Amino acid sequence: MFNTLSRFIPLFLIMFVGYILRRRDILTDAVVAGLKKIVVTTALPSVLFLSFLTMTIEAKALWLFSGTFILCILLYLFGIFLNRTKLCAYPLSPFFFTGFEFGMVGIALFSGIFGVENLHYILLIGLGHEFFIWFFYAPLLESKEKGTVDAKLIILNFFKSPIIIAILTAILLNLTGLYDMVSDKAPALLIQETLEMLAAIVTPLILLVLGSNLQFSTIPFKKGFHLIAFRFLGVLIGATALAFFTNRFVMPVNSMMLYAFITFFLLPPPFIIPVFLGERHREESRFYNSILILATLVTLAVFPLVLTFLGIF
Repeated sequence: MFNTLSRFIPLFLIMFVGYILRRRDILTDAVVAGLKKIVVTTALPSVLFLSFLTMTIEAKALWLFSGTFILCILLYLFGIFLNRTKLCAYPLSPFFFTGFEFGMVGIALFSGIFGVENLHYILLIGLGHEFFIWFFYAPLLESKEKGTVDAKLIILNFFKSPIIIAILTAILLNLTGLYDMVSDKAPALLIQETLEMLAAIVTPLILLVLGSNLQFSTIPFKKGFHLIAFRFLGVLIGATALAFFTNRFVMPVNSMMLYAFITFFLLPPPFIIPVFLGERHREESRFYNSILILATLVTLAVFPLVLTFLGIF
């Protein structure tokens, strides 16, 4: 138990610092927005580039990418079913039942607990999820607000994203062997060292941002736990099936891969839900902004308990 807490306490303390700095108006909205831009445009791409650059990528991993993508679609359909049967009916709730906040929570948690050197395990799960977010989730969410979807803009934004550019470039250098050809050269070593320094700031920056966003007074706890409980049920069934599929047909699920599955599928829903909801869905935007805070707190509370229960540390 102490070993588990010793890994989590520094993360919680950094979040607490973010919370205090927000209350003292040091982390203002403008500052937090700037920190998010640093994470999304610089720190996170550096982490992902380095991870995909050196990881072993096999063709059979495409089955895991596809499995994650399909599972996310099934979870969305699960949300529609719950809405129509009134078991868990809230406006736009199917978007809450699928997707995971992989970038701003998953990478920080996994790298903070298990080390950046093991990040490639959770990336094998997360890559299919990123394609789901870009080409299914975000367009559907946008259509709810605007009534239409601009396919050209989606594709353009996909290839302009620093995160996607970093991932695709790293995969290209990895699979073509170009990285192996230049990895011991001085320019390549300097670039890699620079990226490693940038990657080192991703976890503390994300935790500061998460801490700054914590607000407890506006959370509708009853509705929130209702949504979270049904989401957990669907995710538990789907994640278990995907893990068995992966172990049987894709690759052995060793201990670190198991930790990756646990981390990924305990994550809260994507934080972009309120971002895409404008004036037409102002109330829903406020509602899900509060629920996402609660879901994040649940993740942070449940994650160490699960690891302790399983005797991982």
